[in-house]
Amino acid sequence: MRSGHGDRARAWPVGPARWQLNRVVVAVSLCILLPLVALVERVRRGHGELTARGAVGAVARLCGVFFEVRPRAGDRSGPVVYTPNHSSPIDIPAMLLAAPEARFLAAADLFRLPLLAGAMRALGTFPINRRDPDVARRQMSQLAESFAAGDGFDVVIFPEGGIAPTARLLPFKAGAFILAIQTGSPVVPVALHHARDVLPPHGRLALRPGTVVVEMLDPIDTTGLTFADRGALRDRVRSAVEGALRAGPQPRGPGA
Repeated sequence: MRSGHGDRARAWPVGPARWQLNRVVVAVSLCILLPLVALVERVRRGHGELTARGAVGAVARLCGVFFEVRPRAGDRSGPVVYTPNHSSPIDIPAMLLAAPEARFLAAADLFRLPLLAGAMRALGTFPINRRDPDVARRQMSQLAESFAAGDGFDVVIFPEGGIAPTARLLPFKAGAFILAIQTGSPVVPVALHHARDVLPPHGRLALRPGTVVVEMLDPIDTTGLTFADRGALRDRVRSAVEGALRAGPQPRGPGA
């Protein structure tokens, strides 16, 4: 999938007035579209996600924001665990468009927000209680059991556990890698470029026109790995993401 206009990687040179207008557009859109996604899913099961993706793309274009997805070549079979860096709130809509079949893991606290909770449930988001490690481990085990029961699916997990306050990656938590090992799923590191330029962590919805590049990195096989390998897998994935962010988005291949 690719959307965007060329290689405009940096935010466009527009002023704060446009950002503030975008803030109003996004705020109004969220108030309308979050309940709509939940309602559509209730009326027509499986269509909430389609509605969400269409809405994200439409609002983003209206605000001058584009998403360019650069997948790695090659076929794959079975579910994968995507592990993107997390530098901006716009990372979530970016991954929603880049991995349309995937389901997200999110902090259980977010489900206390009425408008957001219904839409998250409509998208099949899994709540994880980060305040209680024992509960979180049980929730991750239940997720792994659903894979064993033949209900495998792609999963997006932000391994930093939250938005990094600076441009530097936070330490990666082990949960995503334990899940990948338990389910035998490949890990696909993802480097999200320029998201912080388009929407800073504390930008309060004031989108700045520009392009977010979603770079899918080479998948890492977990076949034969055990629980004891979780740290090495985590470090390998973090190194891949960090290296990609440092290098910047790689050129698209022929025919991309």
